[in-house]
Amino acid sequence: MSATLADIARELGISKMTVSRAINNDPLVKAKTRERVLEVSRRLNYQPNHFARALVTNRSFLIGVIVPDLMHSYFAEILHGIGAVARSSNYQIVIGNTEEHVAREVSEVEALRVRTDGLIIATCATGSKTDVYKKMIADGTKIVLIDRTLESVGCPMVTTDDIEVGLIGTEHLINLGHREIGHLRGTTTSTSKKRLEGYKQALAKHNIPYNKSLVRDCGLMESDGYRVMNEWIKDGDLPKAIFAVNDPAAIGAMQALHEAGIQVGKEVAIVGGGNIHYGDMLRVPLTTVSWSRGEMGQSAMRLLIQLIEGNGKETADQKVILSPTLIVRESCGANGRVNRSK
Repeated sequence: MSATLADIARELGISKMTVSRAINNDPLVKAKTRERVLEVSRRLNYQPNHFARALVTNRSFLIGVIVPDLMHSYFAEILHGIGAVARSSNYQIVIGNTEEHVAREVSEVEALRVRTDGLIIATCATGSKTDVYKKMIADGTKIVLIDRTLESVGCPMVTTDDIEVGLIGTEHLINLGHREIGHLRGTTTSTSKKRLEGYKQALAKHNIPYNKSLVRDCGLMESDGYRVMNEWIKDGDLPKAIFAVNDPAAIGAMQALHEAGIQVGKEVAIVGGGNIHYGDMLRVPLTTVSWSRGEMGQSAMRLLIQLIEGNGKETADQKVILSPTLIVRESCGANGRVNRSK
């Protein structure tokens, strides 16, 4: 049986009102008092009445998180980081999955924004769809973008340095001796565009001409990488090295190569991006460019709490950019396992 506010107040010798204010993060409560209240509430298994709390505060204490893909661990790791910060601040999470469909994303956002105190979105929207988010923010919706950015939208954003991701992945293949390097390009999202730019910068840095025939339109899903690589194999002009926009696309491409009898890491070198869980346990472990997904989620949740709790002026245009790091495994053909930061 869970404890009540009265139980916590009696244990600490303070009033129920002080306990309630501490649990609701009232700035008038001293930090030391709040820490004591939270410690006792955990020990006594206090379960807040979210309905009553919402009536008193005019807040739901729910956070909406909209992501494009829950099949792979990348966004699950981000969600883990969001959840860790949310729980410590007494928020709960509602999740929407868009599967990289813009219309579905907008529908999920419209449904969740009226039920939650704020949204964390890994958007697949571009172009005219940004107007939807501009209007929502103007109407008071609290939004933090994560992993993907919309430069014309005035809200906090948390991402990695995607140009550097493309540069690091491509330059690693160049350093292994490759001069003809293909690229599986993603969608029109900011991550895809910037990683393509990083790919181009790496070629230019090493005086390798950019050849658009070596860039294949792809998506961000495993099925996209598999489909595009099968097409490339059939065309018969497959390069000996490929930088893929992300790990799922790389893994799909590797599966197509395996089925065609082409040895990854020996006949074709592959580098991905994102360091998804189990990437090191594949038939041929995947070389990838990595950054902290947990830190990404934690940073986004902290920014959203600041927006919700009235620190919007300091937070509104804040951008958190995480540095990427190379993780070398067998898929690129290099020996050993090395971490190389930018």
